[in-house]
Amino acid sequence: MWWLNVFFLVHGLWVPGHQMSPEGWSPRSYATEQECLERRAYAERQCKEHPLDYPTAWICSPDNPLTEPPAHMRGRDC
Repeated sequence: MWWLNVFFLVHGLWVPGHQMSPEGWSPRSYATEQECLERRAYAERQCKEHPLDYPTAWICSPDNPLTEPPAHMRGRDC
């Protein structure tokens, strides 16, 4: 199982999508890594065509959804 997670850059910090809204931004599961990567590419294209209120980072993760940003995204982003 693979999970597509979204994070939003809010006031310099990456926030998991599920904390942004009770609906619509929770991680979604996919059967394979390839399927997750395809959906990630689609989400990234959609965000370019229809920008959201905050910058986004879409990440595929194996086994479990992410509850916090990966280590390289932690801390403040100026």
